[in-house]
Amino acid sequence: MKKNVLITGGSGFIGSHVVDALIKNKYKVTILDLNQPRRKDVKFIKGSILDKSIVQSALKNNNIIFHLAAVSDINKVKNIPKKTIETNILGTTCLLEASRKINIKRFIFASSVYSYGSAGNLYTTSKKSSELIIKNYELLFGIKFTILRYTTAYGPRNRKVDAISIFVERALKNLDLIIYGDGQQKRNYLYVEDLANGSMLAFREKNKNKIITLASKNNIKIVDLARTIIKLTNSKSKIFFDKKNKRFDDFTSNYNYNNFGKTLYNWKPKYNIVNGLNKYIREKHNLF
Repeated sequence: MKKNVLITGGSGFIGSHVVDALIKNKYKVTILDLNQPRRKDVKFIKGSILDKSIVQSALKNNNIIFHLAAVSDINKVKNIPKKTIETNILGTTCLLEASRKINIKRFIFASSVYSYGSAGNLYTTSKKSSELIIKNYELLFGIKFTILRYTTAYGPRNRKVDAISIFVERALKNLDLIIYGDGQQKRNYLYVEDLANGSMLAFREKNKNKIITLASKNNIKIVDLARTIIKLTNSKSKIFFDKKNKRFDDFTSNYNYNNFGKTLYNWKPKYNIVNGLNKYIREKHNLF
């Protein structure tokens, strides 16, 4: 199989790391995104996944789609529900329609571990819906797929809206860490480099028409995450609990992620939460 990949959302946080992994693995990469990518050794097409003509042009000479583009910021999802549905569901359908007309060999879709449950609001709904549509396109048109259910990623180039990036930035400045609720909510985190490298599993022939979960083995309570970050940064920050203003999207992650990837594909993350945080903090420390 030719190693020509169109990656949507390749300029974003996770997407840029997946691009790094693709280049490392000798893939020829074309990025379709609204924003300029950081790398110069890739082909870049600026445009929306909802623009049929741009999608058709972007697919030229590519035989694999890695679809990451989405509205994923929970705060944005709340404020722009219609655009979220259009981008996340109709955008995926637009790519599938173009794919079936040119005989794409593999459609790789970045989904979410929250597809296992009911948490995550409209974002999760859009991912679940897209998964069902992808499966139907395989049934109707034979488009081979691999669905990657990602846990929450952290690390360099993040969007600075997740708990880890906010906690680290504030701890490095000795500012107090605010936790909404009682801090007993559990989350699952994976260092973004591990997430990108694990994503390369999707290209294996034996993984077509399968769902692969990429997550760390253990969940962590938000309060324990905050304490760990304070300790690793040698910060004077204190933790305060805002129990009146619980986040609208808050939930407890009790899923057993005893890694589908690790179990079936002999894959496991390189970094645990402490090692990953240390690596991330060292990088952040140079920015202040």
